[in-house]
Amino acid sequence: MNRIAKLSVIAALSALSFGGVTFAASSAMNWPAHIDQTVRHFKGNNFNIVNVDTLKESSETRTWLKEATPKQISALHAAVHANKPLAAKLKGQNVEMNNIAGAEQAADGSLTFYLR
Repeated sequence: MNRIAKLSVIAALSALSFGGVTFAASSAMNWPAHIDQTVRHFKGNNFNIVNVDTLKESSETRTWLKEATPKQISALHAAVHANKPLAAKLKGQNVEMNNIAGAEQAADGSLTFYLR
Protein backbone atom coordinates (compact mmCIF):
# COMPACT_ATOMS: atom_id res chain seq x y z
CA MET A 1 0.00 0.00 0.00
CA ASN A 2 2.85 2.38 0.77
CA ARG A 3 4.26 1.88 -2.75
CA ILE A 4 0.96 2.81 -4.34
CA ALA A 5 0.80 6.02 -2.30
CA LYS A 6 4.36 6.95 -3.27
CA LEU A 7 3.65 6.31 -6.96
CA SER A 8 0.51 8.42 -6.76
CA VAL A 9 2.42 11.32 -5.21
CA ILE A 10 5.18 11.05 -7.82
CA ALA A 11 2.64 10.99 -10.65
CA ALA A 12 0.81 14.01 -9.25
CA LEU A 13 4.04 16.02 -8.87
CA SER A 14 5.12 15.09 -12.39
CA ALA A 15 1.82 16.28 -13.81
CA LEU A 16 2.15 19.60 -11.97
CA SER A 17 5.65 20.21 -13.29
CA PHE A 18 4.54 19.61 -16.89
CA GLY A 19 1.69 22.06 -16.38
CA GLY A 20 4.20 24.65 -15.19
CA VAL A 21 6.29 24.22 -18.33
CA THR A 22 3.23 24.77 -20.51
CA PHE A 23 2.30 27.91 -18.61
CA ALA A 24 5.84 29.29 -18.86
CA ALA A 25 5.95 28.70 -22.61
CA SER A 26 2.65 30.46 -23.24
CA SER A 27 3.39 33.40 -20.94
CA ALA A 28 6.73 34.01 -22.71
CA MET A 29 4.78 34.87 -25.87
CA ASN A 30 2.79 37.63 -24.21
CA TRP A 31 3.38 41.33 -24.71
CA PRO A 32 6.25 42.44 -22.42
CA ALA A 33 4.87 43.65 -19.10
CA HIS A 34 5.09 47.41 -18.53
CA ILE A 35 7.02 47.99 -21.76
CA ASP A 36 5.21 51.29 -22.24
CA GLN A 37 6.52 52.55 -18.88
CA THR A 38 10.00 51.25 -19.69
CA VAL A 39 10.01 53.12 -23.01
CA ARG A 40 8.54 56.27 -21.46
CA HIS A 41 11.42 56.48 -18.93
CA PHE A 42 14.24 55.12 -21.14
CA LYS A 43 17.39 57.24 -21.32
CA GLY A 44 20.45 56.77 -23.45
CA ASN A 45 21.41 55.49 -26.87
CA ASN A 46 21.41 51.77 -26.18
CA PHE A 47 18.62 50.56 -28.46
CA ASN A 48 18.28 48.37 -31.54
CA ILE A 49 15.86 48.42 -34.43
CA VAL A 50 14.72 45.12 -35.93
CA ASN A 51 12.40 44.62 -38.87
CA VAL A 52 9.70 42.04 -38.03
CA ASP A 53 10.15 40.47 -41.48
CA THR A 54 13.68 39.41 -40.51
CA LEU A 55 12.35 37.22 -37.67
CA LYS A 56 11.62 33.54 -38.32
CA GLU A 57 7.94 32.69 -38.74
CA SER A 58 8.19 30.36 -35.73
CA SER A 59 9.83 32.99 -33.52
CA GLU A 60 8.11 33.60 -30.17
CA THR A 61 8.77 37.31 -30.59
CA ARG A 62 7.02 37.34 -33.95
CA THR A 63 4.07 35.50 -32.40
CA TRP A 64 3.52 38.00 -29.58
CA LEU A 65 3.95 40.88 -32.02
CA LYS A 66 1.17 39.43 -34.19
CA GLU A 67 -1.07 38.96 -31.14
CA ALA A 68 -0.60 42.51 -29.82
CA THR A 69 -3.82 44.37 -29.23
CA PRO A 70 -4.47 47.86 -30.61
CA LYS A 71 -4.53 49.11 -27.01
CA GLN A 72 -1.03 47.72 -26.35
CA ILE A 73 0.37 49.22 -29.54
CA SER A 74 -1.22 52.62 -28.95
CA ALA A 75 0.16 52.67 -25.38
CA LEU A 76 3.62 51.92 -26.78
CA HIS A 77 3.31 54.67 -29.41
CA ALA A 78 2.17 57.14 -26.74
CA ALA A 79 5.16 56.19 -24.58
CA VAL A 80 7.59 56.77 -27.46
CA HIS A 81 6.01 60.17 -28.22
CA ALA A 82 6.19 61.10 -24.51
CA ASN A 83 9.92 60.34 -24.42
CA LYS A 84 11.04 63.29 -26.58
CA PRO A 85 14.79 62.47 -26.64
CA LEU A 86 14.12 58.86 -27.64
CA ALA A 87 11.56 59.89 -30.26
CA ALA A 88 14.12 62.30 -31.76
CA LYS A 89 16.78 59.56 -31.88
CA LEU A 90 14.37 57.15 -33.55
CA LYS A 91 13.34 59.78 -36.10
CA GLY A 92 17.05 60.44 -36.69
CA GLN A 93 17.33 56.81 -37.78
CA ASN A 94 14.36 57.25 -40.15
CA VAL A 95 11.93 55.30 -37.97
CA GLU A 96 8.31 56.17 -38.67
CA MET A 97 6.53 56.02 -35.32
CA ASN A 98 3.45 54.32 -36.73
CA ASN A 99 5.61 51.43 -37.95
CA ILE A 100 6.68 50.45 -34.42
CA ALA A 101 5.02 47.07 -33.83
CA GLY A 102 6.52 46.33 -30.42
CA ALA A 103 9.46 46.67 -28.09
CA GLU A 104 11.22 44.70 -25.43
CA GLN A 105 13.97 45.33 -22.91
CA ALA A 106 17.06 43.13 -22.70
CA ALA A 107 18.78 42.10 -19.50
CA ASP A 108 21.44 44.78 -20.03
CA GLY A 109 18.76 47.49 -20.07
CA SER A 110 18.87 48.10 -23.82
CA LEU A 111 15.66 48.28 -25.85
CA THR A 112 14.79 46.56 -29.09
CA PHE A 113 12.13 48.15 -31.28
CA TYR A 114 10.37 45.96 -33.80
CA LEU A 115 9.16 47.64 -37.00
CA ARG A 116 6.53 46.51 -39.49
